[in-house]
Amino acid sequence: MSSTNTNKQPVFADRPLFDRVRVTTQIVGSSTSNTLFVQGGQAPSILVDMDAALSDDNNSGGVIDSITIVRNDAYRAADYTLDTTTSGTAVSLVSGQIVTITTTGAMNTGTASGIGYYTYTGATTITGKLGAFNYSGGIVSGFLYQGISYGYQPTVTFAFYQTRGTTTPIPASGDYNLLFSKTVPASTAEVDCSDVMPALAAPMPAAGNTSGLGTTAPLRNKGVYLERGDRIYVGVFAEGPNISGYIPGAHVYAQGGFF
Repeated sequence: MSSTNTNKQPVFADRPLFDRVRVTTQIVGSSTSNTLFVQGGQAPSILVDMDAALSDDNNSGGVIDSITIVRNDAYRAADYTLDTTTSGTAVSLVSGQIVTITTTGAMNTGTASGIGYYTYTGATTITGKLGAFNYSGGIVSGFLYQGISYGYQPTVTFAFYQTRGTTTPIPASGDYNLLFSKTVPASTAEVDCSDVMPALAAPMPAAGNTSGLGTTAPLRNKGVYLERGDRIYVGVFAEGPNISGYIPGAHVYAQGGFF
């Protein structure tokens, strides 16, 4: 512990830690090689910097016990679904409401550009049956066709790495050490990473469900201990629709404490 550090309980966090970063095109890994290791030319984002430059005398390390991933994109759910069952349903639509058409065969006297999502953009309320509106673009009814994939958020995987003793880690030198990865399921707004983080070996204040533990098994928190000089990086696994990153972006939040 540094001479100027005021922490009197090395096991416990002395000062709160809260860091965050927005990740978009910071890709990592290779789906072709089936690896999460950082490739040459890739540069994941810094999530937590535990004084990698060794310039802070009041830093003896810390612990990260909570990491959360939150997508930056959000979409309004459809207000009505038009199918063969709901075609005759009478509704009143105000500007901004969304109708999703699952089959064009459900149309009655109305018209549509095809299956997909339509946002009503008219200035006044319109009333009628779902199957009788003219959904095709450029007409008085005022519907905007959003396509069939509107509101779909693809599965995306984030990989987390630890570095030590460097402010300029080099992929080819193995400076990036894989900590864990976390997949955000399709159309899921946010996830918590505590289920995939490593168990903490030293005691921490904890409260939790002890069901399933053996008679001598300890209740253990999960998280990452960081020595002074460590960093945590995060990037988007380059695969499928995210081969160039997750373009809408996601914020990654880390909480914990300094020693």
